[in-house]
Amino acid sequence: MTGCVESQSSLLYKELDETIDRLVPVVEEMFQRFGTSDQISSEPHGAGVMVTLPMSFPDGIGRGEIVARLFRYRDAVRLDVEIDHNRVFTKPDGSASDRRCFFNDFVASVRLDAGSDSIPMDFKRRVIAGINAARDAVQRYNRAHPEPWNEVKVVAAR
Repeated sequence: MTGCVESQSSLLYKELDETIDRLVPVVEEMFQRFGTSDQISSEPHGAGVMVTLPMSFPDGIGRGEIVARLFRYRDAVRLDVEIDHNRVFTKPDGSASDRRCFFNDFVASVRLDAGSDSIPMDFKRRVIAGINAARDAVQRYNRAHPEPWNEVKVVAAR
């Protein structure tokens, strides 16, 4: 009888899944800097978990969501954090263009070893600073460049 059983893979997947389960509360705790715990939701997503938190922008235009995805990535766990939003630049007539407002974009990723139970502090700092900067980037830009021809205007799309 010939056969190949890859028991190491299933053991690794099990360890990675346990690592993901341990890291979900850590990500939720990080998100509490931007909202309350009852606003945070976690749900299975593919071979991992997605954690989300609604966010608003200081100018009240559009809506956004901070999204974290924890998933198996080769022999490790990967954590991707991003801002998903519906803000786009305006056309000269004030209507929505098809150009996403990149000022409010944020993406960060980190690879974590199997068995990890925490996120590196420098990654947490980068995420917190990056989300805070992206949240008010349009207003900050407009304050720094007050000339009317430099003004960035956005509207909500979708």
